[in-house]
Amino acid sequence: MKSTGLKKLMCAIITAGILFGTSAEVHAEEWVDPVWTEDTGWVEPSYTNPYYGGWSNCTWSAWQIALEQTGIALPSFGSAGSWLYNAAAMGYWTGYEPAAGSIIVWSHHVGYVSAVSEDGSMIYVIEGGYCGGYHEGWFPAYSSRSRQALLGYIYLY
Repeated sequence: MKSTGLKKLMCAIITAGILFGTSAEVHAEEWVDPVWTEDTGWVEPSYTNPYYGGWSNCTWSAWQIALEQTGIALPSFGSAGSWLYNAAAMGYWTGYEPAAGSIIVWSHHVGYVSAVSEDGSMIYVIEGGYCGGYHEGWFPAYSSRSRQALLGYIYLY
């Protein structure tokens, strides 16, 4: 995940504060990644889904499932087919190897990969927008789907 270095820096600052007598106290279950903005400096991120349409929209669904499964509030990556490119441009690791806890990106569809078969040939995808609503099931890890080319995976760990 792209903010690991930031987390380490913030933990070091908090630890230094504790060691040198300031009253900073952090509990692991309360930790959220801060976000830098030019106007306000460091602020806590919004957990508002930037997409619309609920389960009938694959981007809304993938964003929501990623938040629920990993606690990561992703930025808006745009339309489904642009997720891989935009995620890479924003510093997320991307690639072509399936991994549990990743987002799969096809040319016009995205979904959350919750599991990979032992031989790596199949992935279990949780998704919305498939026939208009929530869906989950096993799919080939390296091939197109419903005439949509596989573009790759966005790794969220």
